[in-house]
Amino acid sequence: MDMTVTRTGPARPADVWQHYERLDLWTVWAPHLTNVRADSTTLAPGTSGVVTALGVVTALGVVPAAFRVMSVRANLHSWSWRVRVGPVTLELTHDVAPTPSGGSRADVRIQGPTPVLLAYRPLMGWALARLVRVGPAH
Repeated sequence: MDMTVTRTGPARPADVWQHYERLDLWTVWAPHLTNVRADSTTLAPGTSGVVTALGVVTALGVVPAAFRVMSVRANLHSWSWRVRVGPVTLELTHDVAPTPSGGSRADVRIQGPTPVLLAYRPLMGWALARLVRVGPAH
């Protein structure tokens, strides 16, 4: 299945992008992520690591998910990654764009098994709603 989740908000696209770009900020806007460990502190093609997430795929509470960043197009505020939890693999592509009101629109296109995407949609919507309201990172 292929699913897209979109949220708009008042944050400047540059601030939203900075919260994507700096892996240490992921848990700020994505509260379902409890920890991020990676071989880089910023997004770069090939960056890999593990995010610890609330159990969306299983009912096990906190679940480690291995990830690898596939592409980063900073000039377009776009990036993609592959996330694996056990036998389940998700492909996610994130994009940030300005809105006419001066805020931003954040989209994520997710490919994966239908039951997993249906369970993940509310969490992703919540996280993106928080992301498009961030201020400048410090």
